[in-house]
Amino acid sequence: MAIVTLKPAPLVKSGELTREFVEAYAAAAGDPAWLTARRLEALRVFRDTPAPQRTDELWRRVDLTAFKLDQILANIQLPAGPGDLDADGQRFLDLFTNADAPGVIAHVDGALAVSRLDTAVRAQGVIFTDLQWAAEDHAAWLERHLMTKCVKLTDAYFAALHAVFMRGGVVLYVPKGVRIEQPLRAATWLTAGQRAGFNHTLIVLDEGAQATLIEEFASVSPAKGEPPAQTFYNGVVEIIVGKNAQLDYVSIQDWGRAVWNFTNERAHLHEGATLHWVAGGVGSRYTKSAIEVDLLGERATALLSGVFFADGRQQLHYDTQQNHVAPACKSDLLYKNALRDDARTVWRGNIRVFPGAQKTDAYQANRNLQLSSRSRADSIPGLEIEADDVRCTHGSTVGRLEEEPMFYLRSRGVPEVEARRLIVEGFFAPVIERIPLEETRQRLLAEIAGKIG
Repeated sequence: MAIVTLKPAPLVKSGELTREFVEAYAAAAGDPAWLTARRLEALRVFRDTPAPQRTDELWRRVDLTAFKLDQILANIQLPAGPGDLDADGQRFLDLFTNADAPGVIAHVDGALAVSRLDTAVRAQGVIFTDLQWAAEDHAAWLERHLMTKCVKLTDAYFAALHAVFMRGGVVLYVPKGVRIEQPLRAATWLTAGQRAGFNHTLIVLDEGAQATLIEEFASVSPAKGEPPAQTFYNGVVEIIVGKNAQLDYVSIQDWGRAVWNFTNERAHLHEGATLHWVAGGVGSRYTKSAIEVDLLGERATALLSGVFFADGRQQLHYDTQQNHVAPACKSDLLYKNALRDDARTVWRGNIRVFPGAQKTDAYQANRNLQLSSRSRADSIPGLEIEADDVRCTHGSTVGRLEEEPMFYLRSRGVPEVEARRLIVEGFFAPVIERIPLEETRQRLLAEIAGKIG
């Protein structure tokens, strides 16, 4: 596998990424000219964008001193085929290879490993493919949508860096009036030798369309006692839901404990559109995700749910933004976190009601369950209201595992670990039940049970 080594630096220096390297990366990926040009424009933006600092409000609770981005950038690999799968990776991939779904896409180290779409669905004009095939087969359409409407090159430091190296991921387009009844599936696996991933998810539903996409991300954790080599995942999710269309989108990350996970995710909802967005996070060493919904058309609805469990020294940070631009829209957010050991979670949520967005109905809630005295949960709700006929509320709680339900279960012969599991599962149940596939629900519950002990 060819490797181009960039000059290392003691700090992150965007100038170390050269135009020549990015051109070589684009050529190895087989990019068309317009995509190469977009990568080079992203490089310019990245160089001109200051790296996040602890003095920035959104980053002041973030400690990146252990994160060695300069070393990762110094060893970015040119696009190649999938890496060698270990037993865990093969089992993960087999879940999707054999999945009963109308369409499946799976990537290993950014390279396409599985891709299929039922003939009947394809005949309706549905596009369900990976980024590279979309760039070749649907170039004009992709050029119009890729990081031009939702997440843009100029939005953030890591968004610009993503655009330089984006590779793999999912492109889904559902034409006007087409309804896909069964969930589509997508999966991403990073092997132990992979040091960076840049998957991109782009979903566009035309007027009156309906679809469900369940996307899962995972990698192997370092063996016990083995010093972890840092892995960097930098993802982007773009969602456009057209007039009176409905999308159910589920995103579950179970990254290994060496992964530093940074994502920028945004949805645009047009008139009468509905989005059910369920996020789950149980893996990674560190996660920092910006999740944003813009309600741009009247009567749009966004239902946002999250379930997150941190243990050990994990840190999971989620910044959510509900932007009510049009009148008579509804958004409802419920994020639930459980923590144990020395873990930390940070949720910072904001509802913004723009001038003229009358009849807004918006709610956000963050519930935190601490399973140890050393864990820490920061919960920071916020409201910005620039209209006068609205209903906007929020709620935030941080609490310990209560003794009464534990006593009740123990007194009936339930072992302590099993009692904890039942209580935590009950805490998460309102969110997990919103995942529209039993297999995914059970796998998430199994990961949660493993964290409990």
